[in-house]
Amino acid sequence: MVAILVIAYSLFVMVLCIVIFGKKGKEEDNNLKRMKSIGKEVVTAEYKNVETSFYDRNIKPIVTKLASLDEKGNKQSKSARKRQETEKLALQLRKAGMHMSTGSFNYLKLAVMVVGIILSVGIGLLLKDVTSYYIMIIIVGSMLSALSPTLVLNAKIKKHQGAIRAQLPDTLDLLSVCMEAGLSFDASLLKVSERMEGPLIDELVTVFRQIQLGKSRNDALKTLSDSTDVSELKTFISAVIQANTLGIPITNVLAAQSEQLRIAKREQIKEKAAKVPSKMTIPTVLLILPAIICVIMGPVVIQVKDQLAGGLF
Repeated sequence: MVAILVIAYSLFVMVLCIVIFGKKGKEEDNNLKRMKSIGKEVVTAEYKNVETSFYDRNIKPIVTKLASLDEKGNKQSKSARKRQETEKLALQLRKAGMHMSTGSFNYLKLAVMVVGIILSVGIGLLLKDVTSYYIMIIIVGSMLSALSPTLVLNAKIKKHQGAIRAQLPDTLDLLSVCMEAGLSFDASLLKVSERMEGPLIDELVTVFRQIQLGKSRNDALKTLSDSTDVSELKTFISAVIQANTLGIPITNVLAAQSEQLRIAKREQIKEKAAKVPSKMTIPTVLLILPAIICVIMGPVVIQVKDQLAGGLF
């Protein structure tokens, strides 16, 4: 009977996942892109009947306005807070390299939470007769389903930033070679995108497209610096912007930045290698040392026990 319930519940959850994780998020994202490309806003017109009473036309609006002053302030503060949260989420998605709208991510987060809670409650009720900790299973599963999208997003941000750091020295070397061959900075970005792949290349392609659409080079680079939040890339971008401002050849800046990044990477590797012995102390003390103590002290304890037993009898 329990096996039948598990199979039925699994089918129910699968159907629910198909319904929830359907095309709704993609449709919202496509609609948003379509409206941005059209450049039009939806305008709603309110039609009022001109044949209204004097109270409805003059007195009632004043009373409603006086009564909603406090509510209006609260709504403005809530809308400002919501706008800040939306901008923060959009920046996090940009740092993670996820090209999706905030509405789609919020919908995905809500869907994961609903499916996770339903699944946790079902598993907990099925295990009610097996274990007395079924309530703990429901609580832990619900918490994990609510927090998992945020945790995955933070993990993607760290992974994306780490990939950019690892790819930055080689990219700067290739940019320097392209500019020494006579190409401009913009053409070098395009040539690098043809030869290499990765998250940093995608970001540089975005910079190239922004420049082609009329955005200045310094503004496009500043946007890249803010959207990635990588310290090494910020240093490189600030050097390039300063070189553009002062008229310094960018080739020299690229070569110097590439060498500096390799030195910093070498120092980071040495630092991590120096931390290995101290990190190995914890597993040594917790896992290896007790086994060594048992091997050394075990025979001694057995001999002492036998001697004491022989002396008593």
